Amino acid sequence: MSTVTPASYGLRTPLPHELPVEVVERKGIGHPDTLADGIAELASIRYSRHCLDVAGAVLHHNLDKVAVLGGRAAFTDTDGVYDRPLRVVFGGRISTTFAGHPLPVRDILEQAAVDHLRTALPGFDRVRLEVRHETTDSSKFPHWFAPRSLGDLPERPRAFSNDTAYLVGSAPRTATETVVLLAEAWFRRLPWAGSDIKALAVRDGATWTVTVCVPALAGQLTSAAEFDDAVTAAAGELTELLAERLPGRATVVCNTRGSRIGPISGQYFTLSGSAVDYGEDGLVGRGNARTGVISGAHLAGNEATFGKNPAYHVGKVGGWLADTAARTVAAEFGPCRIGLLWRNGAAYHDPASIEITTAHPAPPGATEELVRAALSQTDWMDDLLAGRYLPTIEPVENLLVELERAAG
Repeated sequence: MSTVTPASYGLRTPLPHELPVEVVERKGIGHPDTLADGIAELASIRYSRHCLDVAGAVLHHNLDKVAVLGGRAAFTDTDGVYDRPLRVVFGGRISTTFAGHPLPVRDILEQAAVDHLRTALPGFDRVRLEVRHETTDSSKFPHWFAPRSLGDLPERPRAFSNDTAYLVGSAPRTATETVVLLAEAWFRRLPWAGSDIKALAVRDGATWTVTVCVPALAGQLTSAAEFDDAVTAAAGELTELLAERLPGRATVVCNTRGSRIGPISGQYFTLSGSAVDYGEDGLVGRGNARTGVISGAHLAGNEATFGKNPAYHVGKVGGWLADTAARTVAAEFGPCRIGLLWRNGAAYHDPASIEITTAHPAPPGATEELVRAALSQTDWMDDLLAGRYLPTIEPVENLLVELERAAG
């Protein structure tokens, strides 16, 4: 295993908060891609819990191939009705039996889809929904997805990487990352706002410009002018709030294609709260990273997390270890980035390489020792099954506290 502290080789890539310009995006909890992520993750959690109950271990599955295919709503001036259903398609591979006994896979997956959509879409009761099952148990290993006993799970008793992959963890969030999460939470708390909120923040030096797109929810407002007034007022309040907590200027603009003219249904108007009403589709891995935001400055790794097996899959376990290592290092030495490379079949405590970047100097070997200690942990399952990476909206109050700390 090689360990690199990039600064010592003259290779140090700046951390995001050190860059002159930082761009961060958040696809809200009702965005079609985030819906797919959330359904896949909740389905994996529910399936894993059931496997632990009936088999004593998480059986092989990869549910990171969920598609959310948009429905269609026929709109009146102030309302509408679904005339083509929203479709959730489960792809990937999954064990449907254990020791010859069938598992209720379809029921688990369908209920997970319904429960997550109900949480993420404030107008879920207006939606027509179909769930399709396209999962398989195909494998060149005959018992990989049809285990006869726990002996057919080679990752037990010690997990190993199932693929060659590069994972990156970083901590803490930058002020810009917190800003986009706050923008979603700020608008989502309003009764007229849907949940398919997209926020993009650009920090240019000490100036933040935040562009937000927020849908109206049917039954709350009656005209385009009323919608525009509500959006403008909320954006102004958020601008003032950011100005009080950021060490520079902040501007929030919202619904840049909006208009005060015509019926509200001619604006960004939804029944469910999401653009799935218009036929917009979503796929796992096309939106937010496991951090909940999209930030290219973090040199993010090459793995999607949502729906992957929490017992051993490198896209999930490796991500959890990278995040844990980053939080550990950040607690001692401030902002950091941890890059980890595992080769297929490698034990998780022994990656092929470790890259450590810190904002502040650290004593020789100190950060490596913390990273290695984090990589020795094997207790990720409880945290993952508790929903560590399940898409959610954090409370405004918590994000305000975090923003003051990040900007301080």
